[in-house]
Amino acid sequence: MFALIDCNNFYVSCERAFQPELRNKAGVVLSNNDGCAIARSQEAKDLGVKMGTPYFELEKMVEQGELWFRSSNYTLYQDMMRRVTGIVCEMWPEMEIYSIDESFVDLSLFHAHDLQAMAVVLRERILQQTGIPVCIGIAPTRTLAKVANRTAKKFFKATGVCVLDDDSRTAFALEHMPIEDVWGIGPKNAAKLIKIGVNTAKDFAAINNYEYVCKRFTITGLRTWYELNGQSVLGMEYLPPDKKGICTGRSFGEKTDDYHVIEDALCAFVQNSAPKLRKQGSFCGQLQVFLQTSQFEVVHKIKSAAYHMDLAIPTNITQELLRYAIECLKRIYRPGYPYQKVGIFMTKLTPANAGQMYLMEDNERREKMLKVSKLADRLNGMLGKDMVRFAAMGYDKPWKMRQGYLSKRYTTRIEEVLVINPFIFS
Repeated sequence: MFALIDCNNFYVSCERAFQPELRNKAGVVLSNNDGCAIARSQEAKDLGVKMGTPYFELEKMVEQGELWFRSSNYTLYQDMMRRVTGIVCEMWPEMEIYSIDESFVDLSLFHAHDLQAMAVVLRERILQQTGIPVCIGIAPTRTLAKVANRTAKKFFKATGVCVLDDDSRTAFALEHMPIEDVWGIGPKNAAKLIKIGVNTAKDFAAINNYEYVCKRFTITGLRTWYELNGQSVLGMEYLPPDKKGICTGRSFGEKTDDYHVIEDALCAFVQNSAPKLRKQGSFCGQLQVFLQTSQFEVVHKIKSAAYHMDLAIPTNITQELLRYAIECLKRIYRPGYPYQKVGIFMTKLTPANAGQMYLMEDNERREKMLKVSKLADRLNGMLGKDMVRFAAMGYDKPWKMRQGYLSKRYTTRIEEVLVINPFIFS
């Protein structure tokens, strides 16, 4: 059996955990630069707020007191998820973190236990210790666990738990699962299935033609078909696979044509990407820098540019990557354009332990630079992100995101923790 633990309206729930005045009120969390809604409370969904609704379309609702806003606070959300997964591991240790708000658990070791009762206890414990409401779906396969989790949200709100351990419950859950919502189907395959009268997960599972499924829906559709029929073919991934590419980029809070501002932002993204290379033990063999204006820009002609560089000597040393990135930026930057975004993409990653030594290269100097980079990683891990930085990154961050509704980082910054006044209780 597998379990899927899914946090309900996770970003909104994190905000409410430390701001109880937001509870039972319609609210949304905005994307980078406060662009659009990326998370909605159930009350906001009931008001008709759609995912991706632009900020300016929601301003009137805020002014009228119908809705509250918060900017994305990823530092808080990541730490809250760490706390949730820590509680899950105490009860069910065989866990895979699937996303920032979802985790799969292999329950093979608990086949003799009352899984329904365990899930109810776990859900109550998470809510008590973090303030985050979750739903838990349990089933013989990972795809059915997804179905069970959705069923728990829709039909078992009191307990927040659904266990598909018999044919009648499984049939009920599949019957009420639209085919477009099935994990692994996707919009294109859903459109194909609806055309032939397959509208629910139950209809898809009932297709009694292996060759037809394999031919029309490729290997992913076939795996989904097996899983919906109770045959587990998707295993657990306890450790995330190594990345084949690392991309870091972000829109500026304000458009700019100042080269030095753009360079500072690019160097910050390089400094954020290089530790990821070192952490998974990889070298970067190709580096690409991209620069673009806003797609909504009407005064100036839209301009997007990119330049890639194949590195003669693959590296994961921050100082070298900074030098290459700046060289790429100089090749594509043109003054006079109001740029909105810059980013870096590292590809052709190879294992660091397979790196080749070069006769004409100053390997001793490169070894010293690598030690400096690793020391910066350790210090930033202990003291906080970007506490130690390379000079090319700058300090003021005039390019930083626009976050007009950012809440405090209650769990990771000592100066932002909640303060209780003891005199109000005396």
